[in-house]
Amino acid sequence: MAEPKNGLQLANNVTELTAVAPLVSGGAERLRAIFAKRKADEAKGERSPIEQIETIHYARWVILDGGARLLFTSNFDGDLDGYLTEFAERDEGPLNLIFGFCEGWPGARPADSFIRYVRKYMVPAEYYYGAYPKHTVKEIKRALYWKETTDEFVRTLLPELADLVVAIRTCCRENDATKHCLEVRGIDLQTLDTAGETIREFLTQLAIPTPEDFGRTKKPQEVPS
Repeated sequence: MAEPKNGLQLANNVTELTAVAPLVSGGAERLRAIFAKRKADEAKGERSPIEQIETIHYARWVILDGGARLLFTSNFDGDLDGYLTEFAERDEGPLNLIFGFCEGWPGARPADSFIRYVRKYMVPAEYYYGAYPKHTVKEIKRALYWKETTDEFVRTLLPELADLVVAIRTCCRENDATKHCLEVRGIDLQTLDTAGETIREFLTQLAIPTPEDFGRTKKPQEVPS
């Protein structure tokens, strides 16, 4: 685990950020109203502006000490400067809307002032755990997309393929010409049996719960001396 001055970083990729800044008088009430509206809008299907930043795993704001301070914490891909710069350059409006109620807020642009402000109120993490420290948000979303696509394939096409293999196998038993035609193409009955069994095993594996050690780093096998 690397520990740069700008937040704990896992596997040279996912970085954490925690900052706690003082709020101006009355700022907490205004923020609560802003966050309430944001949640209501998203409940109606409106997308969060944060989705524009494709490196953010999560972001959270918490009002502390009876409205005296605002906590912001986030997990993101890459380093702190790049993250905050992208945050500011993509859309400074939401940043100014929220952090504008913090004392001494310089504005999201220029990004240098924004970065200095965040560093001023950063709280070092003593320990940081991430379930996917080696994978970016884009990689995770791509994996989820492939899972959805594979699930659809398994649900609709794979059973049909299994039935097709069985049908061909039956035809071969009942029709020597069919059997010969396949053998000419290098497909014998054993190949068909293996294909059918492989499909059945695959479908069975999909029904088994994910192993507890899935995704964990495997310990190297000890070589007998």
